[in-house]
Amino acid sequence: MKKTLLTFIFSCVLCSFTLAQVSGGQVDDFEDDTVQGWVVGAGSSNPPANIATGGPNGVGDNFLRYISTGTGGPDSKMIVFNQAQWTGDFTAAGVVAVEFDVKVETNNLNLRVAFDGGGGRFCTSTPIVVTAGSGWNHVVIPISTTDFTAVGGTDIVDTLADVNTMRILSNTSASWVGQTIAATMELDNIEAATSLGLNDPKKTDFSIYPNPGRSRLNISLAQNTIDATIEVYDILGKRIHAQSLISINSSVNVSRWNAGVYLVKITSKTGTQTKRFVKE
Repeated sequence: MKKTLLTFIFSCVLCSFTLAQVSGGQVDDFEDDTVQGWVVGAGSSNPPANIATGGPNGVGDNFLRYISTGTGGPDSKMIVFNQAQWTGDFTAAGVVAVEFDVKVETNNLNLRVAFDGGGGRFCTSTPIVVTAGSGWNHVVIPISTTDFTAVGGTDIVDTLADVNTMRILSNTSASWVGQTIAATMELDNIEAATSLGLNDPKKTDFSIYPNPGRSRLNISLAQNTIDATIEVYDILGKRIHAQSLISINSSVNVSRWNAGVYLVKITSKTGTQTKRFVKE
Protein backbone atom coordinates (compact mmCIF):
# COMPACT_ATOMS: atom_id res chain seq x y z
CA MET A 1 0.00 0.00 0.00
CA LYS A 2 2.79 2.40 0.97
CA LYS A 3 4.69 1.62 -2.24
CA THR A 4 1.55 2.19 -4.29
CA LEU A 5 0.93 5.55 -2.62
CA LEU A 6 4.51 6.69 -3.22
CA THR A 7 4.26 5.65 -6.86
CA PHE A 8 1.03 7.64 -7.22
CA ILE A 9 2.56 10.75 -5.63
CA PHE A 10 5.67 10.49 -7.83
CA SER A 11 3.49 10.13 -10.92
CA CYS A 12 1.50 13.24 -9.97
CA VAL A 13 4.66 15.25 -9.40
CA LEU A 14 6.15 14.08 -12.69
CA CYS A 15 2.91 14.90 -14.51
CA SER A 16 2.83 18.39 -13.01
CA PHE A 17 6.46 18.95 -14.01
CA THR A 18 5.76 17.80 -17.56
CA LEU A 19 2.72 20.03 -17.90
CA ALA A 20 4.76 23.03 -16.78
CA GLN A 21 7.23 22.80 -19.64
CA VAL A 22 6.99 25.34 -22.45
CA SER A 23 5.77 24.06 -25.80
CA GLY A 24 5.89 25.70 -29.18
CA GLY A 25 2.66 27.44 -30.09
CA GLN A 26 1.21 27.54 -26.57
CA VAL A 27 -1.02 30.54 -25.87
CA ASP A 28 -2.20 32.12 -22.63
CA ASP A 29 -5.60 33.55 -23.61
CA PHE A 30 -7.05 33.84 -20.07
CA GLU A 31 -10.39 32.39 -21.16
CA ASP A 32 -10.34 30.06 -18.14
CA ASP A 33 -11.01 33.03 -15.83
CA THR A 34 -7.62 32.64 -14.08
CA VAL A 35 -4.34 34.55 -14.30
CA GLN A 36 -2.67 31.38 -15.67
CA GLY A 37 0.32 31.60 -13.34
CA TRP A 38 1.21 35.26 -13.99
CA VAL A 39 2.12 36.97 -10.70
CA VAL A 40 4.08 39.85 -9.17
CA GLY A 41 6.28 40.04 -6.08
CA ALA A 42 5.25 38.82 -2.65
CA GLY A 43 3.25 41.25 -0.58
CA SER A 44 1.36 42.77 -3.50
CA SER A 45 -1.97 44.30 -2.58
CA ASN A 46 -3.00 44.57 -6.24
CA PRO A 47 -1.82 41.44 -8.10
CA PRO A 48 -2.62 40.75 -11.78
CA ALA A 49 -6.32 40.15 -12.36
CA ASN A 50 -8.33 38.29 -14.97
CA ILE A 51 -10.79 40.71 -16.62
CA ALA A 52 -13.81 39.01 -18.17
CA THR A 53 -14.46 41.31 -21.12
CA GLY A 54 -12.84 43.95 -23.33
CA GLY A 55 -9.86 42.06 -24.76
CA PRO A 56 -8.66 42.45 -28.37
CA ASN A 57 -11.74 40.59 -29.60
CA GLY A 58 -14.12 42.83 -27.68
CA VAL A 59 -17.07 41.81 -25.52
CA GLY A 60 -16.56 38.52 -23.71
CA ASP A 61 -12.82 38.31 -24.46
CA ASN A 62 -10.87 37.77 -21.21
CA PHE A 63 -7.48 39.36 -20.63
CA LEU A 64 -4.92 39.99 -17.86
CA ARG A 65 -4.57 43.41 -16.20
CA TYR A 66 -1.79 44.66 -13.94
CA ILE A 67 -1.56 48.17 -12.48
CA SER A 68 1.74 49.46 -11.11
CA THR A 69 1.65 52.41 -8.71
CA GLY A 70 5.11 53.93 -9.12
CA THR A 71 4.99 54.97 -5.46
CA GLY A 72 7.19 52.35 -3.80
CA GLY A 73 6.49 48.90 -2.41
CA PRO A 74 5.80 45.59 -4.21
CA ASP A 75 3.32 47.15 -6.65
CA SER A 76 5.50 50.07 -7.72
CA LYS A 77 7.25 48.46 -10.70
CA MET A 78 5.85 47.38 -14.04
CA ILE A 79 6.67 43.69 -14.20
CA VAL A 80 4.83 40.35 -14.22
CA PHE A 81 6.43 36.92 -14.20
CA ASN A 82 5.61 33.25 -14.67
CA GLN A 83 7.24 30.16 -13.15
CA ALA A 84 4.76 27.60 -14.44
CA GLN A 85 4.05 26.88 -18.13
CA TRP A 86 6.75 29.33 -19.29
CA THR A 87 9.67 27.28 -17.98
CA GLY A 88 11.83 24.59 -19.56
CA ASP A 89 13.75 24.27 -22.82
CA PHE A 90 12.70 27.05 -25.21
CA THR A 91 15.30 25.96 -27.75
CA ALA A 92 14.11 22.36 -27.96
CA ALA A 93 10.52 23.60 -28.17
CA GLY A 94 11.43 25.67 -31.22
CA VAL A 95 10.31 28.96 -29.67
CA VAL A 96 11.83 31.90 -31.56
CA ALA A 97 9.69 34.77 -30.25
CA VAL A 98 7.22 35.75 -27.57
CA GLU A 99 4.14 37.43 -29.03
CA PHE A 100 1.23 39.05 -27.25
CA ASP A 101 -1.52 41.62 -27.49
CA VAL A 102 -1.04 44.55 -25.14
CA LYS A 103 -2.84 47.74 -24.19
CA VAL A 104 -1.20 50.47 -22.09
CA GLU A 105 -2.69 53.34 -20.11
CA THR A 106 -1.31 56.33 -18.12
CA ASN A 107 2.33 56.17 -19.31
CA ASN A 108 4.18 54.72 -22.30
CA LEU A 109 5.94 51.42 -21.64
CA ASN A 110 9.21 49.99 -22.99
CA LEU A 111 8.39 46.30 -23.04
CA ARG A 112 10.95 43.51 -22.85
CA VAL A 113 11.13 39.81 -22.02
CA ALA A 114 13.63 38.52 -19.46
CA PHE A 115 14.65 34.99 -18.51
CA ASP A 116 16.40 33.34 -15.59
CA GLY A 117 17.79 29.88 -16.17
CA GLY A 118 20.80 27.61 -16.35
CA GLY A 119 23.08 30.34 -17.67
CA GLY A 120 21.80 33.16 -15.46
CA ARG A 121 19.65 36.19 -16.15
CA PHE A 122 19.17 37.85 -19.54
CA CYS A 123 16.84 40.55 -20.90
CA THR A 124 15.98 41.45 -24.48
CA SER A 125 18.18 44.31 -25.63
CA THR A 126 15.66 46.30 -27.67
CA PRO A 127 12.37 47.42 -26.13
CA ILE A 128 9.01 47.47 -27.86
CA VAL A 129 7.57 50.92 -27.18
CA VAL A 130 3.81 50.88 -26.61
CA THR A 131 2.09 54.24 -26.41
CA ALA A 132 -0.43 54.89 -23.63
CA GLY A 133 -3.95 55.23 -25.01
CA SER A 134 -3.15 53.61 -28.38
CA GLY A 135 -5.53 50.69 -27.83
CA TRP A 136 -4.65 47.06 -28.35
CA ASN A 137 -1.29 46.44 -30.05
CA HIS A 138 0.17 43.14 -31.22
CA VAL A 139 3.89 42.92 -30.49
CA VAL A 140 6.56 40.39 -31.36
CA ILE A 141 9.70 40.05 -29.22
CA PRO A 142 12.34 37.80 -30.86
CA ILE A 143 14.32 35.60 -28.46
CA SER A 144 17.29 34.37 -30.48
CA THR A 145 20.60 34.34 -28.62
CA THR A 146 21.63 37.63 -30.25
CA ASP A 147 18.53 39.46 -28.98
CA PHE A 148 19.63 39.51 -25.32
CA THR A 149 21.78 41.49 -22.92
CA ALA A 150 23.24 39.81 -19.84
CA VAL A 151 21.78 41.22 -16.60
CA GLY A 152 23.50 38.80 -14.25
CA GLY A 153 23.97 35.91 -16.66
CA THR A 154 26.93 34.21 -18.30
CA ASP A 155 25.49 31.99 -21.07
CA ILE A 156 22.24 32.76 -22.91
CA VAL A 157 22.32 29.36 -24.64
CA ASP A 158 22.18 27.56 -21.29
CA THR A 159 19.45 29.90 -20.03
CA LEU A 160 17.16 29.36 -23.04
CA ALA A 161 17.65 25.60 -22.65
CA ASP A 162 16.67 25.63 -18.98
CA VAL A 163 14.37 28.56 -18.11
CA ASN A 164 12.97 28.72 -14.58
CA THR A 165 11.40 32.20 -14.74
CA MET A 166 10.05 34.34 -17.57
CA ARG A 167 9.29 38.00 -17.05
CA ILE A 168 7.43 40.62 -19.10
CA LEU A 169 8.60 44.01 -17.93
CA SER A 170 8.97 47.65 -18.85
CA ASN A 171 12.33 49.37 -18.55
CA THR A 172 14.22 51.90 -20.65
CA SER A 173 17.30 49.67 -20.48
CA ALA A 174 17.82 45.91 -20.35
CA SER A 175 17.16 44.83 -16.77
CA TRP A 176 15.91 42.04 -14.53
CA VAL A 177 13.55 44.46 -12.75
CA GLY A 178 10.74 46.66 -14.00
CA GLN A 179 10.89 50.42 -13.91
CA THR A 180 9.14 52.30 -11.12
CA ILE A 181 6.18 53.82 -12.95
CA ALA A 182 2.46 54.40 -12.62
CA ALA A 183 0.87 52.52 -15.51
CA THR A 184 -1.74 49.97 -16.50
CA MET A 185 -0.69 47.04 -18.69
CA GLU A 186 -3.26 44.69 -20.18
CA LEU A 187 -2.11 41.45 -21.82
CA ASP A 188 -3.76 38.76 -23.91
CA ASN A 189 -2.83 35.89 -26.23
CA ILE A 190 0.72 35.46 -24.93
CA GLU A 191 2.19 33.00 -27.42
CA ALA A 192 5.36 30.90 -27.62
CA ALA A 193 5.81 31.57 -31.33
CA THR A 194 7.76 29.16 -33.51
CA SER A 195 8.02 31.72 -36.32
CA LEU A 196 8.02 35.50 -36.43
CA GLY A 197 4.51 35.36 -37.89
CA LEU A 198 4.75 38.21 -40.38
CA ASN A 199 1.61 36.99 -42.16
CA ASP A 200 -0.57 37.18 -39.05
CA PRO A 201 -3.70 39.14 -40.11
CA LYS A 202 -3.69 41.01 -36.78
CA LYS A 203 -0.50 42.79 -37.83
CA THR A 204 0.25 45.50 -40.33
CA ASP A 205 2.95 43.86 -42.43
CA PHE A 206 5.69 46.09 -43.81
CA SER A 207 9.36 46.08 -44.72
CA ILE A 208 12.05 48.71 -44.10
CA TYR A 209 15.28 49.14 -46.06
CA PRO A 210 18.18 49.67 -46.17
CA ASN A 211 18.71 48.40 -42.65
CA PRO A 212 21.19 49.52 -41.37
CA GLY A 213 20.85 52.83 -43.20
CA ARG A 214 22.45 56.28 -43.24
CA SER A 215 20.29 58.77 -45.12
CA ARG A 216 16.87 57.34 -46.03
CA LEU A 217 14.49 54.94 -44.32
CA ASN A 218 12.29 53.37 -46.99
CA ILE A 219 8.98 51.82 -45.96
CA SER A 220 7.04 49.33 -48.08
CA LEU A 221 3.54 48.39 -46.88
CA ALA A 222 1.43 45.37 -47.76
CA GLN A 223 -1.09 45.98 -50.55
CA ASN A 224 -4.12 45.77 -48.25
CA THR A 225 -2.86 48.37 -45.75
CA ILE A 226 -5.41 51.15 -45.04
CA ASP A 227 -4.96 54.45 -43.15
CA ALA A 228 -1.39 53.77 -42.02
CA THR A 229 0.72 55.97 -39.76
CA ILE A 230 4.37 55.67 -38.80
CA GLU A 231 5.92 56.49 -35.43
CA VAL A 232 9.64 56.19 -34.68
CA TYR A 233 11.03 55.92 -31.14
CA ASP A 234 14.61 56.07 -29.92
CA ILE A 235 16.01 53.49 -27.52
CA LEU A 236 14.83 55.54 -24.52
CA GLY A 237 11.24 55.51 -25.71
CA LYS A 238 11.13 59.12 -26.97
CA ARG A 239 9.09 59.59 -30.14
CA ILE A 240 11.25 61.38 -32.70
CA HIS A 241 9.10 61.12 -35.82
CA ALA A 242 5.44 60.63 -36.78
CA GLN A 243 3.49 60.99 -40.03
CA SER A 244 0.66 59.51 -42.08
CA LEU A 245 1.59 57.18 -44.94
CA ILE A 246 -0.47 57.98 -48.01
CA SER A 247 1.01 55.31 -50.29
CA ILE A 248 2.36 51.81 -49.88
CA ASN A 249 5.91 53.04 -50.61
CA SER A 250 7.28 55.94 -48.56
CA SER A 251 10.60 57.35 -47.44
CA VAL A 252 11.85 59.23 -44.37
CA ASN A 253 14.98 61.39 -44.23
CA VAL A 254 17.11 60.03 -41.37
CA SER A 255 20.37 61.77 -42.19
CA ARG A 256 20.17 64.01 -39.10
CA TRP A 257 19.32 61.21 -36.67
CA ASN A 258 21.97 60.09 -34.23
CA ALA A 259 23.56 56.72 -34.90
CA GLY A 260 21.86 53.96 -32.94
CA VAL A 261 18.82 51.66 -32.72
CA TYR A 262 15.27 52.91 -33.35
CA LEU A 263 11.83 51.28 -33.18
CA VAL A 264 9.63 51.81 -36.24
CA LYS A 265 5.94 51.36 -35.44
CA ILE A 266 3.33 51.15 -38.20
CA THR A 267 -0.35 51.34 -37.27
CA SER A 268 -3.30 50.83 -39.64
CA LYS A 269 -6.83 49.47 -39.63
CA THR A 270 -5.42 45.94 -39.86
CA GLY A 271 -3.29 46.27 -36.71
CA THR A 272 0.11 47.35 -35.46
CA GLN A 273 3.63 46.05 -35.87
CA THR A 274 7.02 47.31 -34.69
CA LYS A 275 10.43 46.66 -36.25
CA ARG A 276 13.95 47.61 -35.36
CA PHE A 277 15.98 50.03 -37.52
CA VAL A 278 19.70 50.71 -37.13
CA LYS A 279 20.96 54.18 -38.12
CA GLU A 280 24.66 54.15 -39.06
